[in-house]
Amino acid sequence: MAASSGGVPAVVRQLASRWAGSGGAVTVLHAKGDASDMPTTVRVVRQPPQGIGRLWSYSSGLHTSMTQLMSDAARDGAVVHIHGLWAAPPTLAAQSAVAQRVPSLFTAHGMLVPWLWNNQGHLVKLKKSLFWRFIAEQSLRRCTMVHAITPMERDELRLLLPKSVIEVIPNAIELSPSACFEGGQDKVVLFLGRIEPKKGVDVLIRAFARARLAGSWRLDIVGPSWSADYMTKLKSLARENGIDKRVRFLGAIFGDEKALLLGRAWVLAAPSHSEVVGLVNLEAGSHCLPSITTHQTGLSDWAEGGGLLVQPDEHELAEALRSAAAWSDTERTQRGLASRTLVEQRYSWAAVMPMWRDLYKTISQKG
Repeated sequence: MAASSGGVPAVVRQLASRWAGSGGAVTVLHAKGDASDMPTTVRVVRQPPQGIGRLWSYSSGLHTSMTQLMSDAARDGAVVHIHGLWAAPPTLAAQSAVAQRVPSLFTAHGMLVPWLWNNQGHLVKLKKSLFWRFIAEQSLRRCTMVHAITPMERDELRLLLPKSVIEVIPNAIELSPSACFEGGQDKVVLFLGRIEPKKGVDVLIRAFARARLAGSWRLDIVGPSWSADYMTKLKSLARENGIDKRVRFLGAIFGDEKALLLGRAWVLAAPSHSEVVGLVNLEAGSHCLPSITTHQTGLSDWAEGGGLLVQPDEHELAEALRSAAAWSDTERTQRGLASRTLVEQRYSWAAVMPMWRDLYKTISQKG
């Protein structure tokens, strides 16, 4: 787990909490981050990285803990769920599960999609290719089953693990019955998420400038920064496009203040180059906030819920921004309610948890 409230940690927290809440036994082993907000019904084992092992989240006690956990799992007839890769804990978990014949499930969380292989520089691509070929692939292809979050990710994983059984279950989100804001919306395009190249923030700034919306419109960019250099680049981009007075970089915002932003914005824009059902779109939908996002998120049904789907391209995104700005108050409200309904029916834990029960049962029977 990482020190983050989003992404993989959020999924693991919610899935573990839900499973434990239904009476299941759950143990979470992690190397980084803070799991103090896990319910007391979830057993947490932490093995902090040590020395040079920090480079891939390794510690001397990791082998011992992993061996003991796998022994317990084999004895109890449990399933080992491996989240992510490119680090020691998931790699060793896959190897240990195979060695002790424990049924296992591997979730990549989008870490194997082509964009991440091809757009992080030649050195990163080389390191990942070597790690995959000589370490990860040998164990992961022997997992009992592979989990994909979207049909798009399933198709991409089939190219890397052609003989694996792959099942699709989407990410899910907790729904609050009172999340929809009933006041008037501000003329705000909201970006919410980690500010990094993958998220397409630069595309959004250029698209906002190209859209030439009326002067009352502004762009709020909310989230932690990937790097100081990247943030400087984005601010320079806003100045170069003459919109620096209309773009606000608000930093990371949480809790009630974030909920207020989601409630008051007119539309959320999440132009990611690569995502597997980015939770921010689901969170926006839960607040009756329609969003513009990309086909690359795997949300092929998003337009059914009042949202807009585009390519991560400034021309398409600018056109979508113009369309959203032209919605009447009534259309904006209807689209927001449709987004909420879609999330409730297909991406809430009430809808998704039965899929996990069936999948875990199927895997345990294969062990």
